Amino acid sequence: MNPLISIIVPSYNRETLISETLDSVLEQTYVNWECIIIDDRSTDETNVILKEYSNRDNRFITISKPIELQQGASVSKNLGLQIARGEYIQFLDSDDILASNKLEKQIESLKNKNGKVISVCITTNFKEVNDAIVLDFDRKDYRDFNNSKEYFELIGEIGGYYAPESFLISKDLIDFSGHWNENLTLNDDGEFFFRIIHNSTKIIFSNDTYIRHRQKTGDNLSILNSLQKAMSLLNSWKVIEVLYNTKYCSLNSSYLDKKKWFVYEELKRSYPILIKQNKLFFVNQRKKDNLSYKLSKLNKRVKLKLKNIFKY
Repeated sequence: MNPLISIIVPSYNRETLISETLDSVLEQTYVNWECIIIDDRSTDETNVILKEYSNRDNRFITISKPIELQQGASVSKNLGLQIARGEYIQFLDSDDILASNKLEKQIESLKNKNGKVISVCITTNFKEVNDAIVLDFDRKDYRDFNNSKEYFELIGEIGGYYAPESFLISKDLIDFSGHWNENLTLNDDGEFFFRIIHNSTKIIFSNDTYIRHRQKTGDNLSILNSLQKAMSLLNSWKVIEVLYNTKYCSLNSSYLDKKKWFVYEELKRSYPILIKQNKLFFVNQRKKDNLSYKLSKLNKRVKLKLKNIFKY
């Protein structure tokens, strides 16, 4: 059997880049796909390009977001999920690129697996489509995981994350885990994919394919440049903490501690008032945020660098 894969692409004012993304879809060696592009009321020539692809191949389905729906990628993705007919879902940003065998290799890895098994693959960054493709196989999270707790514990040690485009997920698992949180304007992908991994029974790593993630420019929406985004980042991790502690009964998680340190440092630079208003959430970070603790961390980093240099 060759299950249908629904590729969901939210797009806004991408006339200069979206052709590269859609070409990578056309080049897929796995042919049983539909590509749903949700245009977020673009004001450039994006719609002209999308019409060309729809006329070229009827597997491209272009949807103009209705005026009654708010703008934003999460809303677009949820609209795509409502329309999707596929058994599996591939999310794809409108400036990123799939390797030609991406869908084929990952659907093979999920053959005869239950719907709560997910597949991920290598991520490589690029600026221009003709840049050399450099694949890093040495990341510690580039392997299979027998359960979600095993994955989170490793990330608690090394940090990092899987890029959203690297996932291939069953529609059943998404419906079970819940769709995108439209109230979040920052870390909506982190919160969504946490729920996906959290509810998965196994993670399969495909080392024979990859996605290309375009390095963002100064207009990146991930920049913490508003109180709304700062509160979104904070609230996303509050949700994650509740879900994590409820399932794993873990009050001393290295995963949560590492991630909350990141949030703490971001808010401390930009919106320290939010730290004061959320003292209980940041109780460990506030307790450790003193000179002696910082010197201790610096000393550990220096020792580790020396150990790597001199191999002792």
